[in-house]
Amino acid sequence: MADVNILQNGQLDRGFRPFRGNEGLVLPVSWAPWWLSRIEAIDPEWKNEAPAYSPVMGKGLTSGRVCMLETPFAAHTAGLFQQVPAVSGEQYDLSASGMAISSESEDAGKIKNPADVNIQIGIDPTGGTDGESPVIQWGKVHNPVNRWQTMRLSVTAQANIITVFLRSAPSLPKRQQQVYWKDAVLLPHGRYRRSTNIVGPSDTHITIEPDQPEPNQEVTVRVSSQSPQDFTALRVLDSENEPITSPLIDKGQEDDRYYWNFQFASGEKGLHDIRFIADNGARLLAQRLVRITREVQIATSGEPRLDFTRTYVLLPPTADEDWAAAAGRGSFEGRFTVGFSADDAGVGDVSTRIVIAVNPHHWPDTLTGAWYQQHYPGTKFVPVVANTPADLESWLRDWIYE
Repeated sequence: MADVNILQNGQLDRGFRPFRGNEGLVLPVSWAPWWLSRIEAIDPEWKNEAPAYSPVMGKGLTSGRVCMLETPFAAHTAGLFQQVPAVSGEQYDLSASGMAISSESEDAGKIKNPADVNIQIGIDPTGGTDGESPVIQWGKVHNPVNRWQTMRLSVTAQANIITVFLRSAPSLPKRQQQVYWKDAVLLPHGRYRRSTNIVGPSDTHITIEPDQPEPNQEVTVRVSSQSPQDFTALRVLDSENEPITSPLIDKGQEDDRYYWNFQFASGEKGLHDIRFIADNGARLLAQRLVRITREVQIATSGEPRLDFTRTYVLLPPTADEDWAAAAGRGSFEGRFTVGFSADDAGVGDVSTRIVIAVNPHHWPDTLTGAWYQQHYPGTKFVPVVANTPADLESWLRDWIYE
């Protein structure tokens, strides 16, 4: 098992701040709250109260703070969540420690007539953020009143983003109703595999300029999405997992897509983790892994019988028959080649090789102009982001090589 905690701030002890400005929801960085709301016409007044969240010291710790949620004189079904990158089909092992104080005593921390606190950990293998989703795979229910309990769970990912949930659901209201969380760890089971490019909901994706940054070089990051996305930021980690400042330069809307532009200075050689996040890192909207290097490899291309100009419409592996048909119709007048092979698109020692890469962010490793210059020098790379097959067909009909 690889010793890599995929969770950000798994100790739940750093960066406490009001969630979306709410002083009653003070949470550790990279975690967000969730709770079920009371159904007014059905539930008693004490059931499913929205909890308050805050940091506390002590509680059996040797040092530091933990995250507490509480609903005095009431009960709740609530907790925290965090989305993390994953590889579909891979298994992940989650552990976390929880403790509860449930009591009718007026003395703080003294236990009297506790309720069942029903603490659990869970994972949504599809990356959802609804704590009530039937897709979530929950671990065993525990009742650790006035003691820490470490819980464990193993789940196989079904998407390239999965969501870790921490949950408590006291059965009855109590004068003191507090739940504490610490030491959440998510480990890959076996070799640690990573997706170099994660496209999030609403086709949210990341592109960078230059495509292949060198050490200590200024890099521009552009995020594009079909949705406006709120409470967002860019988080960049260098090869030592240290944060790099990445301020927002501007944002706006072009046609039916929204964009955000950021900048950062790359560190030394190694893998850089670029994430477009929301809610201070609790929600993962898109990710790009970039290897900073000075190395360049040159590959030769085959010589054709006659010289010609070739335009290759390269479809991503996510394209279905509708996309292929649209590409064919749009390419008919220009007699473009349509295919699915990035290598086939670049090979050939002809005077002009043009690759029209449709939605290049949909490849497991995002295709870029730098990739073609490294492997097939001289290739002219034209990236196209199309939301629908009809958009692609129209764009290809109107495109003219300049």
